[in-house]
Amino acid sequence: MKNSIKYYLAAYNLIAFIFWLAYLFVFISSGLSLNPTGLLLLNIAQGMALLEILHTILKWVKSPVLSTAAQVFSRVLVVVLINVFIQQPLLSITQTGIIIVSFAWGITELVRYSFYFLSLFDRQPKWLLWMRYTFFIVLYPLGVTGEWLIIASPLIAHFAWTLYTALVAVLSVSYLYYFPVLYMYMWKQRKARLN
Repeated sequence: MKNSIKYYLAAYNLIAFIFWLAYLFVFISSGLSLNPTGLLLLNIAQGMALLEILHTILKWVKSPVLSTAAQVFSRVLVVVLINVFIQQPLLSITQTGIIIVSFAWGITELVRYSFYFLSLFDRQPKWLLWMRYTFFIVLYPLGVTGEWLIIASPLIAHFAWTLYTALVAVLSVSYLYYFPVLYMYMWKQRKARLN
């Protein structure tokens, strides 16, 4: 890997780590509610992940392009919905989903970005390696649950056949396919990295 790419990826991972840390700090200090500063930090932290699709396409990282794109776009969709839903009083189910994804995504990304940052310099503490390939066991299903609470909350509050209902049906099919694929991919990675 060229030094310029290595240092770009190091800066990217460090900046992403800082935004996720700032987001979690603001979210927790705001009593687990999403204020304008927290929303801005979440938008930036999650929006940065769009660059990860480019990183995989350019082969700067070894992640699969389609899996990366599916995960990034599902999260971006959830963040877009949060931006829409936050404009009105939040349903308790939406608020619960936001709390769940905040912790599931936040912890996952703090571990992941610090792991990737240190890996670029061949510094992988065993405890961080273990966290990277173990925390997903709980955090990934938890994050998907939070995402679905947010996505489905309008339907739970008031079900009606609309274009949004059709979108949720299509998303259901994609989640039913991609969740096991991504989850099993992480299990394979865990087995390879921790054995």
